[in-house]
Amino acid sequence: MLPDVQQLLGELSRTPSLICTVSRDGAVSELFLDGDPRTVECSGTWATVEFSGWHIHVDLSTIVRMRFDEVQSHADSMSAYLSFDDAEGKAVLRFYFPHPSHTYRTYTAEDLALFGRFKEQYQKDCGLGISDFGRKQ
Repeated sequence: MLPDVQQLLGELSRTPSLICTVSRDGAVSELFLDGDPRTVECSGTWATVEFSGWHIHVDLSTIVRMRFDEVQSHADSMSAYLSFDDAEGKAVLRFYFPHPSHTYRTYTAEDLALFGRFKEQYQKDCGLGISDFGRKQ
């Protein structure tokens, strides 16, 4: 497992106001991050992120690409997120920098700066956004 992935998951999990979505087979779970995870750990290809009221176990070997994206969302709002995608291009996990529809506002300069900081650091340091993520050692 890449140490950078554990670092990235830890940093994302400790960032207040992000929203993590878990998507599989027709179901989406929206998890609001409070910035205080109990555990962020990796064992083999599996990662666990645990908060007081919920936790996620994810097999990172299913993830072949991570990408930062900014897309048109509901009506005239925009979504900025980091997506952990499988071989079919489907999101396994997605971290939103906070999604305006959940805060009933538009992105602030601080929100976009936070997204930009993650994007700059992790695309540069880990080469994220490029295929073959799951094959890196």
